[in-house]
Amino acid sequence: MGEIGNTGSKLGNWEVFRAEQGETLRILLLEDLLSDAELIKLQLRRLQFAKEIEHVTNREDFEAALQRFNPHLILSDYALPQFTGMEALEFVREQNTYIPFIICTGSVNEETAVACIKAGADDYVLKDSMGRLVSAVENALEAKRNLVEKERVVNELEASEADFRALAENAPDNIYKLDHQGTIQYVSRDVDGQPRNEVIGKSIYDFAHVDYRDTLRQAVHSAFANQERISLEVEGTPISGERQFYLVRIGPVLADQKVDSVVFIPGNITKRVRAEDETKRLNKRLQKLTHHLETVRDEEKKKIAMEIHDQLGQELTGSKLGLFWLKQHLEEHQEGGVDFNQVFDKIDYLVDLTTTTIQTVRRIAHELRPVVLDNMGLVAALDWHVKNYNENNPVHCKFKSKVDDSGFSHEFNTAMYRIVQEALTNIHKHARASEAAVELVEDRGTILLEISDNGIGVDEEKALKSNSLGLFGIRERIKRWNGEFALRGSENDGTTIRIAVKRDEIE
Repeated sequence: MGEIGNTGSKLGNWEVFRAEQGETLRILLLEDLLSDAELIKLQLRRLQFAKEIEHVTNREDFEAALQRFNPHLILSDYALPQFTGMEALEFVREQNTYIPFIICTGSVNEETAVACIKAGADDYVLKDSMGRLVSAVENALEAKRNLVEKERVVNELEASEADFRALAENAPDNIYKLDHQGTIQYVSRDVDGQPRNEVIGKSIYDFAHVDYRDTLRQAVHSAFANQERISLEVEGTPISGERQFYLVRIGPVLADQKVDSVVFIPGNITKRVRAEDETKRLNKRLQKLTHHLETVRDEEKKKIAMEIHDQLGQELTGSKLGLFWLKQHLEEHQEGGVDFNQVFDKIDYLVDLTTTTIQTVRRIAHELRPVVLDNMGLVAALDWHVKNYNENNPVHCKFKSKVDDSGFSHEFNTAMYRIVQEALTNIHKHARASEAAVELVEDRGTILLEISDNGIGVDEEKALKSNSLGLFGIRERIKRWNGEFALRGSENDGTTIRIAVKRDEIE
């Protein structure tokens, strides 16, 4: 068996004798008088199971037999030449506290008997009362077997408790044991900086937000009343001023088919709840952005329709009327008298009108999708847009670029172009600026786009926390390339938008 647990008790290689399994009882007898040894052996014949007796008369043989014979039981005379039963007992107990040890003596006073028991003897039997030897042997064997079994159970219980503590203390979530009133009877570890010994005895409801306490009470009551497992989400008390949310699992602990207590396991889901709230918030902003884009698209369609109807339609109508005049004039003067100066003037007018119409068509096409962006790249498209912007706006914009855009993807070019287009539109509408600048450069593998103005400026913190669809739209446009967005501004000192994207992300 080896040593039992960590109790310090010595078992050595001693084995519990089990007669019911047909084992042979090994008895080591230490007796210097042959007659007394035979008397003891005679009494041992009354034992109701097989036995083997090893008889020794001195210390040297006794110590050797103890190792070789591995006895289940030791019987020893009290007084031997140059060796005593007490010395034999002391030697045995230094190695093994379990081997039953019975002293057989011719005579002994009460003080000696008490000393023997204190030293670790299981019993003593007077040689003139040998009739008690068999019962003494049976009782000693049974007592030691019960002792070993008790220590085994205790050690298994301690090991089980140690395993439970290890599991509970290292579980991902804290584990509580609650009574009917929600009082904490056990907690696996400290709670929010409070030592667990201070938490035990408190009400679990004190750790819940006041709005959730009744719900939690009902859940605990239901676990007791209906023996059911329950899961629910509750809000706890704040930690460092921040709201905390938990997924609570409650389960009954049964004893004699009745609920003795409940296990209460709160898992912190604050990050998940915040992520869900952030997702909802972003979804709402995306819905607003989608609606905004639809509105902008409708406005653009309306604007283009009006331009086509008012300007392009007017120019085409003028061309039609001019052609009609030519036809009518030539028909009226078929036989001569044609005023060719008038004809040539009308033709010149129609040529100029056709040129204007072509320019109008190109301008409308460029507003829909600049062809230069597809044919010549981002830098050329931005340069064209800034020049066109300067021709039609009081704000003067400068454009500067030191970047090779040949490897930029079609999608990236479109996103950056739309960002500049929308930013300049906002400067024209809201900034009250006289100057603006667009700069596209590359710095150590990072593409940097900076759009600035000298207008009334913005409050950075308020602008970033606001529901501005323009800023949100910029973030969304560069998100696919893991782009970084920054806004700088102060009152009456202009505004700067800065975008940074790694070249590796866009090629």
